Amino acid sequence: MCLNLLRELSQTPLPCTQADPALIDRMRLLDAAGLIKVIIPPAHVDCDDGLRQDPATVLEITPRGWEALRTKVIEDEVPPLTPRPVRSRLDSAALDLAQLAAWFSSSRQRRGRPGTDG
Repeated sequence: MCLNLLRELSQTPLPCTQADPALIDRMRLLDAAGLIKVIIPPAHVDCDDGLRQDPATVLEITPRGWEALRTKVIEDEVPPLTPRPVRSRLDSAALDLAQLAAWFSSSRQRRGRPGTDG
């Protein structure tokens, strides 16, 4: 989880560099959430036609990052989805048929239908 990386960064003297591509991807998420400030050079094609990612430099943990560490919660974390009510197959099929019937019986004109321009 990104919060673990944030905790590790809080115990490291900053600025620091990280070369591991997996960590750099997680740092992108922390940066996008406004928890750290980081310089991540764009990936480029090397002389052997391989994609290369230069090390990223973490400059600081933002006040929002320190708050996330203190509360152990990232503000914009999405709460778990509430489960949908379970419908029987028959109810589901009946609803699908009702929606299709309503769609086909709508009064709007469609292309390719007799009496239309298209």
